[in-house]
Amino acid sequence: MQMKKVVFFIVVCLFSMSQTARASIVEQYEFQGKLGDKVPIEIAFCVDNNMIAAGYIYYKNASNPAPIMLVGSKTGGVYYLNEYLKDGTITGYMSFRVRYESGRTTLSGTWTNPKTGKTFNMNNMICTSTTTSATKYLELEDPQHIGRKYAFQEWSDSYQSMMGGVATFRGAGKYKVHFEISNVTHNIAEVESYPNRPADFSSYPYNYFYYYNANECGYGFSAHFYKYFLVIKSISGENTLGCFGYGASLDGVYIKVKQ
Repeated sequence: MQMKKVVFFIVVCLFSMSQTARASIVEQYEFQGKLGDKVPIEIAFCVDNNMIAAGYIYYKNASNPAPIMLVGSKTGGVYYLNEYLKDGTITGYMSFRVRYESGRTTLSGTWTNPKTGKTFNMNNMICTSTTTSATKYLELEDPQHIGRKYAFQEWSDSYQSMMGGVATFRGAGKYKVHFEISNVTHNIAEVESYPNRPADFSSYPYNYFYYYNANECGYGFSAHFYKYFLVIKSISGENTLGCFGYGASLDGVYIKVKQ
């Protein structure tokens, strides 16, 4: 009888955890339409309760068609999503709104080439489903399987070259990691964990940590880990950016490039 109670308790806990994971998705869509007048596309994405958005874009007439990952956020009713190749290179910027009119759901916005600045309207984007397999892009990472390296790069008009960020991690005990992170998209921002103070995944669902006073200026940031990417956000005031170059911070989406 005691064994049955233990098994029942474990099953209930697992069910509760899976329900919590599913409940974190607050929106999901699939759309079909065109970039400009000639390029047929399919876009699928979802949004979690932290307003992180992720999914894919599929260029149907590409020579080797394959889904390209999208990651970004929803802010004030606008979705901002970037295209990321597997090495973290950003190949497109998108911003759009979703509207519900006359019994149908539509998407309107633009796609921009980061290097040329050329922009295309997203035309005739009609919702084909409000459920999608794109939810896999927002699966939370197990802290014991954090990647060793995350990175991104994008075109900089100021420097006329690719600039980006890199975050590396190494184990420092159960649910603890040491890190080195740099972001040089606008100017230089660099931090690393102190030897006696690794980052600590101490809160359920264990896919994130907060790190305070990361340098002599008191900079703090959060790091949320998903299966395919990492989101870093500053959590301290502008006065703590004084140790970095002007306008620099660690903020950004870093794609997992090495497990």
